[in-house]
Amino acid sequence: MIVSVAPSPALDRTLVVHALTPGDIHRPAAAVSVAGGKGLNVARAAHTLGADVVACAVLGGAIGDVVLRLLAADGIEVSLVAGERETRTCTSVADASTGDMTEFYELATEVAAQEWADLEHRVAHELDRRPGWLTISGSMPPGAPIEAVARLTKLAHERGSRVAVDTHGAALGAALDERPDIVKVNIDEAAHVLGRDLADARTAAQALHDRRQHGWLTVVTASTDGAWAINDTARWHVGTASRGSFAQGSGDSFLAGLVHGLDADPDDVASALSLAAGAASANAQQPGAAVLDPDLARALARAAIITRS
Repeated sequence: MIVSVAPSPALDRTLVVHALTPGDIHRPAAAVSVAGGKGLNVARAAHTLGADVVACAVLGGAIGDVVLRLLAADGIEVSLVAGERETRTCTSVADASTGDMTEFYELATEVAAQEWADLEHRVAHELDRRPGWLTISGSMPPGAPIEAVARLTKLAHERGSRVAVDTHGAALGAALDERPDIVKVNIDEAAHVLGRDLADARTAAQALHDRRQHGWLTVVTASTDGAWAINDTARWHVGTASRGSFAQGSGDSFLAGLVHGLDADPDDVASALSLAAGAASANAQQPGAAVLDPDLARALARAAIITRS
């Protein structure tokens, strides 16, 4: 069971154009709308891979209603907090001629103190009902406490659940003291929380794991260079077998595959990392964040190059 918290949900729209030219009128060849924000991306990818998932989010206004309908269409169970403010919209434009993605992200929708308290209550209820894994993904919205991720991590551990965190900044720094089981970040996010420059993903993963002291698995991603994963006994380099043009949501799909794999077999980190790599690669093959073919994800997982040292 995976409970996926979406602190900053959004309606995500991806437009595919032949060539992006500033100042011109564009008529997209394709347009894909999904329930977005990193937490909802994780929920969709994990559900697509076959996981038992419930998403927890604050959604408000007409856009919030659209996001809720999209989640229902995807078959994703939602534990909803009705928000007073309109849920944000994020738009990405894929240039088919270059493979580049141009992204326009509205600021995260502010939450009231009571809305955040209600979200924590929803998470506690779902973990009491079906303990397993809690994923916390994305930036914290205005109005959420700095220790928001730390509080959710503690809440989950008190209920016997494991926690995977993918956030950044002050929220990540505070969360580390609560010893989340998995931390997955990119190099820049690791460098920020450590307060120093880091040469590469391996250096970043080792430095962050050392800072954590009591973490189970630390993962630092480096886009097309794959990722490094470190625990107290081993290091793995995760290489991908396929690259695509639609990278948006690949990191969220990676986390979904990793947690789904570990939920099935907590002792087989290598296989979970393979599934993570396969999910991320499958995501990049088509527009729409965390929109992927599960059969392709598993085929790409079998082709992923996992090197242990």
